[in-house]
Amino acid sequence: RWARLGLAGLAVVSAVALAGCGQDVQVASPKDPSNESPCDLVPGQTVHELGFHQEGEEAADGCTWKTGEGGVQLSIGVAPDRSLQDYRDEAGKYSDFGELTIGGHPAVRANSGNPREDGRCELVVAANDEQAVAAKAKIPSGATADPCALAQQALAEHIETARLDYLRVMKEKNITEDFGMLRFFR
Repeated sequence: RWARLGLAGLAVVSAVALAGCGQDVQVASPKDPSNESPCDLVPGQTVHELGFHQEGEEAADGCTWKTGEGGVQLSIGVAPDRSLQDYRDEAGKYSDFGELTIGGHPAVRANSGNPREDGRCELVVAANDEQAVAAKAKIPSGATADPCALAQQALAEHIETARLDYLRVMKEKNITEDFGMLRFFR
């Protein structure tokens, strides 16, 4: 009897796992970032380490930090009503488009110009299958810094913070990522 129940449980888990296999964006440790203040998407210590010593300015589309001189800017926010797949589907409209991985999550570089020449870069990372978080970096013209590296570092810290939050919640709910619930059926 327990063996049949165990097989039925395994079949249900397998069916649920396979149901998501047709999607192009697979996100481990998914999170809903729209529940957070945009200025909290990147840890304050990271923002400070990136050279921003003033509070971020929250707006409808995210949070923006500026250096004291105002030359360098970093904005981060949840891409409204857009998933990473939406950006992929529109790849042709960007002159600088590329796939990458940030913190183990699928991401894209989606820019209308050349980031090195323009001093502007937008990177977008999947927060879950239906939402994305975008980081836009702007550096002054003539600067040698890479705006994409700044955006990528901010998103990498966002992903790490989100991953740690996800694991903390999983632990609090006594859930393991390896389907530990199947131990019941042994």
